[in-house]
Amino acid sequence: MATVAPQAVKVPETHKSGDAKVVGDVLRKILPAAGGSFIEWYEFAIYSYLSSYITDNFFADGRGGSVGTWAGFAITFAFRPLGGAFFGFLADKFGRKPAMQLTILLMLVTTVLQGCLPSFSCCGEAWGWFGLVTLLVLRALQGLSAGGELSTAAVYISEISPRKTLGFNLSWISVSGAFGAWTVAALVVFTIESSLSKQDMLMWGWRLPYLTSIVPGIVLIFMRQYLEETEDFEDLVKEIAAKNANNATQDMEEGSSAASEEAELGTVQELLANHKLALLIGSLGTAGIGALWYVPPVYGVQFIQQSEKLPPNAVTFSEMLAYFIPTVLAMFVGMLVDSWGAGKVHTLALVLGCIVSPAPLFYWWAHVPPQQAILSVYMGQIILGFMLALTTSVYLWVVELFPVKVRVTGVSIAYNIGIGIFGGLGPVLSDLGNKEISPKGPVSAPAAFTLFAGALSLGAVASSHLLARRGLLRLTHIRDAPY
Repeated sequence: MATVAPQAVKVPETHKSGDAKVVGDVLRKILPAAGGSFIEWYEFAIYSYLSSYITDNFFADGRGGSVGTWAGFAITFAFRPLGGAFFGFLADKFGRKPAMQLTILLMLVTTVLQGCLPSFSCCGEAWGWFGLVTLLVLRALQGLSAGGELSTAAVYISEISPRKTLGFNLSWISVSGAFGAWTVAALVVFTIESSLSKQDMLMWGWRLPYLTSIVPGIVLIFMRQYLEETEDFEDLVKEIAAKNANNATQDMEEGSSAASEEAELGTVQELLANHKLALLIGSLGTAGIGALWYVPPVYGVQFIQQSEKLPPNAVTFSEMLAYFIPTVLAMFVGMLVDSWGAGKVHTLALVLGCIVSPAPLFYWWAHVPPQQAILSVYMGQIILGFMLALTTSVYLWVVELFPVKVRVTGVSIAYNIGIGIFGGLGPVLSDLGNKEISPKGPVSAPAAFTLFAGALSLGAVASSHLLARRGLLRLTHIRDAPY
């Protein structure tokens, strides 16, 4: 492994200026970019909130049950690294803007179509199988889209933001997407569940949250038409053009029409050749965040609902609490990242969210008296909300690992392996684990999975500092301090 040489980072004037005009211009760029994550996370949220209805419509009667439903959830995440590589290549080759326009369009179409699928409950056996297969195909396509959506937006925001407010500006992804979308989705599902009977929800009410996504989706597609390309990417294009022109001149002077011997590597090849450690650290370092996002607040409360027979709207409301708190606190965490450092806040999130809280929380939920079950779920979700807020730091932490040339591809692959694989597999592995490990034991299956992923991430974070001290890895490519 070659030593990573420090690279000079050009700071554009828009990164240096702090006047109101520049701040307003930055916000006009940030909001459409961060808002695209709303559609991505909105779909993930409604699928998890509606998991019991999805099971009854598509996976009941020997077709997989709850394991099949959560496997459908995991399929989307399994395809995210592939989508990250594809859209990351597009963003690093052709620009951040076209990649973001394509990802939001694909996500919107596949989300709306899921609300139109025939199911076994409404349309019989033949159409039910058609709907089931189509559901899985659409979720795979969503995985491709989601793989490029958030990571491209995070890189875009980091490249157009003033250096001193990187954490705060990236927190808009949490406000509008990662947590805000889950809050809105919970409110939508809670309202529909409270307005319809259980039978109506089963037959057609579950479709409504999918169909409502068309309104914000069209607005965001329209807004993204007016995004400008980042200065970092434009500088990279000019640098490559100048290098190619210089190589062509040298070839002509040497009387050779052959390409330069130092042919430029493709984006993925460059990433694998020169940034393998960053890719490994980024993938493992985000695994705990994926587990924390999708196991305790999503799978955990759904499991409690099944065991304690809690009302569906009460469970949905508790999930809304878990995501409303980090939505409100995200900007404050962003400011903490700007004053204390992304590395420190990311480490704190892993320790508190993945190591300290999972085992006691699941043990409490498994042993609480039935008459206190709803209250315990609400209180547990509030506690989780504060843990989730700290994970706002993950965006800057992973973006910092990669230079501009491979930044979107690197972030997309690393983020989607860590968040996608560990987060996506978390619910289905926890569901399978509960069949072997007693939920009432000292460490239940979902708690064990979260602890494992958190320990893996903390090991990666600790290794990253050791590698950096030895000159084998560069932790920051945008802002050296605070970290």
